[in-house]
Amino acid sequence: MSLSEFYSSLGESLDEVLGRLGMESRIVKYLGLFVSDPSFSELKEAFANNDVKTAFRAAHTLKGVAANLGLNTLSKSSSELTEDLRPLAFTENSKALLEKVELDYTVAVEGIKQLS
Repeated sequence: MSLSEFYSSLGESLDEVLGRLGMESRIVKYLGLFVSDPSFSELKEAFANNDVKTAFRAAHTLKGVAANLGLNTLSKSSSELTEDLRPLAFTENSKALLEKVELDYTVAVEGIKQLS
């Protein structure tokens, strides 16, 4: 899958990311690094350990990284989770918001793995 096809499959704009990062090779490099970024696994572990402070920080980091890479669906769901956790307390919505982040993350990572 080409980079253009990848962003189209997510309903996102490659041009937006090119405007920010300048070159397709740089975008591909950063997408590759994103796959190994620990933020998502830290988020999941923090939820498992009932560690809201770490969960907030991981969700906030994931939101920013996703936004910079034009993974706007993931950035939006991560942002919603970040705001839910901002008071540093889990709410009745936290788990459902985490599940949405996990779905969006999985879709993005699976697409990244198909880049050629």
